[in-house]
Amino acid sequence: MGEEPEEEREGNAEEKAGDDREIEGGVFAAVDDVSRKAAEAQREFSAEVEKSADKDEECAEDEEGAADFAERVHNRILP
Repeated sequence: MGEEPEEEREGNAEEKAGDDREIEGGVFAAVDDVSRKAAEAQREFSAEVEKSADKDEECAEDEEGAADFAERVHNRILP
């Protein structure tokens, strides 16, 4: 009386296995999402680093221009 017919056991096994595929799919989707977000963050960081480098280069050029100007002024003032 406590035994299930074989067909019912197989049906239950298939239902339980079907849940595993859903879980695996969800896990893979989450991993893909994390990977995508990490790649986006890396691209954003790289862009910020590049902007910073450009700004540093621009500041260096400004400083060089100021130094050249100061030298010309001093050469005219001082013999």
